[in-house]
Amino acid sequence: MIQIKLFRKKTSNLDEFENLVNEYLAENDKLIRVVDIKYLSEAVNPSNSVWSIWSAMVIYEVFE
Repeated sequence: MIQIKLFRKKTSNLDEFENLVNEYLAENDKLIRVVDIKYLSEAVNPSNSVWSIWSAMVIYEVFE
């Protein structure tokens, strides 16, 4: 069965968001098969692009 996991984080550090998603993938490495990962970012204040809100959707299938 195909399922999704959603992530969202407001940060100025992209590595912080990547680590969040990668930790989930590492913890579930033996349990899931990743089908796709979709992501986007939005500027909190377009005139000051230091902070962004990052979103990701991991689409995966559970091993049986």
